[in-house]
Amino acid sequence: MSAPVKFQYLISRTGDVVFSLTVGTLAYFVNERENPKAQNGKSLFELVNRQRIRTVEQREQRRMDKN
Repeated sequence: MSAPVKFQYLISRTGDVVFSLTVGTLAYFVNERENPKAQNGKSLFELVNRQRIRTVEQREQRRMDKN
């Protein structure tokens, strides 16, 4: 009897990453649609937008501190 074959990847090295990000993002969107807590300013778009604004403000603050 031969040893069972071990697969390192399900799809491919980059395909696994793309697949997992796609499934995770879609799962979050489905959760947003069904979860009433997500209706109160905690949608993925609002969270990403809030983080982007915070990053821009931090960057501008660092730029002002250098000058």
